[in-house]
Amino acid sequence: MKNGVCETPNWAPMRGDRTCPNCGQTIPRGTEDCPICHKSADFYLRRETLLLASFVGVVLLFVVTGFIVKWYHARENRLGWQWYTQGETALHKGNAGRALFDFRNALFHQPGDPAYQLRLARALVASGRLDEAQSYLSRLWDSDPTNGPVNLEMGLLAMKRDDVPHTIAYFHSAIDGVWEGQAAPRWRTREQLCEYLMDNGHRDEALAELTALSAETPDNAALRTQVANLFEKVGDAAVALREYQRSLRLNPNQPQAWLDAGKAGLALGDYRTARADLARAVAEDRASPEAKQLLSLSDHVLQIDAFDRRVPLSQRCKRTVLAFQTALARLNSCAATKGENLNAPSPQTDLQEIYAEAMKMAPNVKLASLLANPDQIESDMSMVFRIERLTAAECGSPSSMMDQALLAIAGNNGGQS
Repeated sequence: MKNGVCETPNWAPMRGDRTCPNCGQTIPRGTEDCPICHKSADFYLRRETLLLASFVGVVLLFVVTGFIVKWYHARENRLGWQWYTQGETALHKGNAGRALFDFRNALFHQPGDPAYQLRLARALVASGRLDEAQSYLSRLWDSDPTNGPVNLEMGLLAMKRDDVPHTIAYFHSAIDGVWEGQAAPRWRTREQLCEYLMDNGHRDEALAELTALSAETPDNAALRTQVANLFEKVGDAAVALREYQRSLRLNPNQPQAWLDAGKAGLALGDYRTARADLARAVAEDRASPEAKQLLSLSDHVLQIDAFDRRVPLSQRCKRTVLAFQTALARLNSCAATKGENLNAPSPQTDLQEIYAEAMKMAPNVKLASLLANPDQIESDMSMVFRIERLTAAECGSPSSMMDQALLAIAGNNGGQS
């Protein structure tokens, strides 16, 4: 208060005055600079505007840079995929050289892509460049030993080198491995391993894999038939027949499966089952000449089989006599074709020698003799089988259905009937 009048302090804010952005002091009207820090408000306004513009510029720069980077990566991805698809087409067509070129370009645009490296390795294998393929695959395997596709490619590479232990090991790892983004082809992978082992003569290993394959096979008629075919291929007719029967229970409308089951039954000497299956094969496909021929063969086998315990002894003895006579006729016919004299005083050829043996047995191959001595049936039929095998080797497969029937029984050492 001065002279009784209150004065406003110089720091007190005035109505309508501006506030200094630097120190917060009120700037009186008509004054540009702050009375405390002596800075103009416009100066701070210009500075803040500049800072804001700079910030906006930086943001725009980041956005533009991000867009360019994103565009570049999208372009590289697109180019890599184009080269990859071209490589796939070339590999599918068997053009491994072109596939190599395409996959290398794909990796140029997408370096380190595991899928592209895997395909490049496959193209290298197809080109016979196994060491290079091994290098790519080993790196991929080291980074992920559980990768199903990589283990499969390692197994295929081991196949190329005929490395059976590693082939089996890698295929098993592929079967049990991880197949991201796709259904694991475990059944097909084991089937492929089975076929490789069979084709290369590893029967015991193939049978072990087939047993596992059978256990993994779902109740699907087509797959069961494939398993049966593999067992038949490896020479296990008994299991093959069981697999055919399982398949046919699931779907009886399979003419080829009925035919294959009949063949397996014939191979096992189970002629009655074979005859029933072959009859069904003919009923399902009357145009099949093979089914008709094998049905006729099975009928003749059942008519001449001297080891069928379900027929009376007298009938078995009659069959033995008939079989012996049929074999002798085949022997004479074969010798005539070759121009050999079976009655030569000193047998020199295989046909002459076996004929001389047969002639010594002939007087006892009579119905009365066989009825009196049933054990003779086995030795007489053994001679029949020897004649049929020898004549087939010397003169080819017989045309007579009776000889074919005897040869089929001979293949089973008497069969099981």
